[in-house]
Amino acid sequence: MNHDWEQIGYTVQALAERCRELGGAPDPAWAGLAARDFVTAMRVAEARERLCCDALLRAFVQPDGGLGKLTPRQAYFCAMRCLCALDTLGILHAELTDRPLYPQPPADWTNEQLLEWLLVSNWQQRHDTWLKLAATSISMGLGLCSG
Repeated sequence: MNHDWEQIGYTVQALAERCRELGGAPDPAWAGLAARDFVTAMRVAEARERLCCDALLRAFVQPDGGLGKLTPRQAYFCAMRCLCALDTLGILHAELTDRPLYPQPPADWTNEQLLEWLLVSNWQQRHDTWLKLAATSISMGLGLCSG
């Protein structure tokens, strides 16, 4: 099966924008925390929201699925997952001496399965790095994943 990677990318981008519209932003309680404390607070908050975000995103990728109701914190972490998924899409299509840099998903997966993999399973593999990146970026005022 040929995948429409461009459409998958547009879907993930639109989802990120929708999450931001729903108020996805860092918790105001984290403002002023030292970088190390910021990372810890973000990791704890994400761990508390992870299963709910998994369920919300699994429902979203189903045919005729919707995003459902999200709290601002859930919207923030779902938006961050979208940015991570978009990053992974870029890695999937990068090559080094004609070899992929990242394992390719099975060719027979549907677009819904690919989206679920990008937004849920991929996040499980990469969340620690992304949370550290986001916390560092926000604490330095760089704006990545800042809502």
